[in-house]
Amino acid sequence: MKRYQGRSVYISIVALAFFLVLSLLTHQWGFFLWSLLPVFIVLMTTFSADEN
Repeated sequence: MKRYQGRSVYISIVALAFFLVLSLLTHQWGFFLWSLLPVFIVLMTTFSADEN
């Protein structure tokens, strides 16, 4: 795994953890659920861009 890929994974985990905590505190799961798709898109872009 390259350096930027590791950073992307780390930032994605931190973002998901933040929205999970926010959702647990507010009891509104929309925060966490709406964060899943953008994080997934970022990770898929990060790992597919390396193949070229």
